[in-house]
Amino acid sequence: MSSAFHRTLPARADLEQQKKQAKELLAAFAKGNDEARARIRAELPDKNPIVLADAQFVLAREYGFSNWAALKQHLEELELTTRSPLERMKQAVRDRNPRALRRVLQQHAEAREAINKPIFGFDSPAIVSVSGSDNIELVDVLLEFGADPNRRSTWWAGGFHALHGATKAVGERLLAGGAIADACGAAQLNRLDLLQQLLEADPARAHERGGDGQTPLHFARSREAADMLLDAGADIDARDNDHRSTPAEWMLGDWESPERSRLDLAKYLVKRGASVDIFLAAALGLTDRALDIIARDPAALTLRTSQGRYAERRPSSFHIYQWTIGANLTPLQTAARFRQRDTLAAMLAKATIEQQLLLACDEGDGDTARAIVRAMPDIVSGLSRVDRRALTDEAWRFNAPAVELMMELGFDPSVQSVSGPTGGNALHCAAFEGSVACVSAILRYPNGRALLEVRDTTYGGTPLSWCCHGSSNSGNRTADHPAVAQLLIDAGAIVTPTMTVGSDEVQAVLDRARD
Repeated sequence: MSSAFHRTLPARADLEQQKKQAKELLAAFAKGNDEARARIRAELPDKNPIVLADAQFVLAREYGFSNWAALKQHLEELELTTRSPLERMKQAVRDRNPRALRRVLQQHAEAREAINKPIFGFDSPAIVSVSGSDNIELVDVLLEFGADPNRRSTWWAGGFHALHGATKAVGERLLAGGAIADACGAAQLNRLDLLQQLLEADPARAHERGGDGQTPLHFARSREAADMLLDAGADIDARDNDHRSTPAEWMLGDWESPERSRLDLAKYLVKRGASVDIFLAAALGLTDRALDIIARDPAALTLRTSQGRYAERRPSSFHIYQWTIGANLTPLQTAARFRQRDTLAAMLAKATIEQQLLLACDEGDGDTARAIVRAMPDIVSGLSRVDRRALTDEAWRFNAPAVELMMELGFDPSVQSVSGPTGGNALHCAAFEGSVACVSAILRYPNGRALLEVRDTTYGGTPLSWCCHGSSNSGNRTADHPAVAQLLIDAGAIVTPTMTVGSDEVQAVLDRARD
C-alpha cells in the first residue's frame, strides 16, 4: 500500500505510541491544521465526520498497512520479538496500561522478578511509581503479581513509600492490600485515625523522615493533621533533605487547585509560627510581612527562585520553589502568579523601575512596558546580567505575550538560560517547549533568526535539535513541535542526519525536509 504521506515506523514503535499519534492527528484535523487536513484527505477525500477510527486508518496507510488492524497485529508481533519482557513491563507501567502489564507479567518470569526492583524514576519500584496516578486497576495488577505495597524507593534523600504520593482512592486500596502507614503516609492520606494511633504510641514519629527526607508535617493535608503533629512536637520549620525547604514552602505547590486548600494550610502554619521569606509572603498574600522583609532588606525584591540561595546544590537539588512557584521568578512575579494583587501593589511601590518593567513584560502589559521604555530608552540595554536573562526565562516558560513584547522592546534573545537544560538561548528554549507563538515572535527579528544554527554550550545542540528532544520530553500540553520544526526549517535551520530523536510527527517533518 502507498500513501502520499509515506512514513517509516520508528525502531521502537509500540501500539500505545501509535494510538497517541492517531489522537493527535485527529485533534490537529479538528483544529484546522493544514498538514493534518492534507493527510486525512489524501486517504479519505470525502468522508465526514472524521472520527478516531479514521485517523487510525490514515496512520496505518501512511505506514504501508491496509488498515489499523494490520498495523496493530504487526506491532504486537514486533513487540514479542524486539523488546525484552523487562522493557515491555516498564513501558506498560509508564503508559499506565493495566492490560499490557498483566499480559507481560503473565507470560514472563523475568518481568515478575523485577516487580519490586527500583527501576523507575527516583529509584522507585513499580508500586511507588504508579501510586499517584489514581489508576486502581493498575495497582490491582501489581498487587496480584506480587508487588510489595511496603517496598520503598531507594532515593538518596529518603525513600518514598507508595502511600507518600498516593491519591485517596489508591491509598485506601493499598491499605486494604497490606500497606502499613507510617506517619508521613497517614498525613498524606489525611487518615487522622491512623496518625493519632501512631503518635499516641510514639510521639517521636512526628519527626520521622519519608520521601525526599520530608517530615510528616510536609505531607499534612489538613489543620487537624498539622495540629496533631505540632502538639506531638513536630518542628514547624523542619527542612527536607532534597530541597532544603519547610512544610509551608512545600505547600505552595497546590496553588492552582480550585480549593487552594494547601495554601490555606500554609497560612495556618505561619499563624502557628512558621518562618516566612519574601516568596512565601508574596505567594500567601502576607502584605505586612512582605513589606517588613523589604524594609529590613531592600534587595529582597531582586531575589529569584532557582538562583542564589534558592539555586541547585549538590547532592541536593533546587529549593522546592523551583517547582512550587516556578523557575527564575521574582517576588513580584510570584505575587502576580498567585493572584495576590494587594500584596503585589504594595511591593510594586517599593520596586525599582527595572523591576516594574520586568513584571510588566511578564504579565504581557504592553502599555506599561512601552511607557517605561519611552521614558527611559536605555533601560533594556542597562539591565543587570541576571535581568538580561529574563527573555530566555520567559521563552522557557513558553510565555508568548512576554516573549513577543520583549523582542519588540529590544531584549537580547541570545542570552543563555539558567533553568532546565542550561546553555540554551531563547530560541532553544522556545523550540524545546514547542511554542509556535514564541518561536514565531523570535524569528520575526534579525537577531532571532541569527540564532538558528547557534549551539548551546552544554549539549552542543541547535534550536531544531532541542525541538526534536522536546517533542518527547517537554511537559507543555499546548506544544506543537511539528509546527515549530517546520517554522525553524522554513527559516533556514539545517536538518542533519543525526537528528533522529523525537516524536514520529517531528521526524516526518524532518524526513520531508531531507527529501
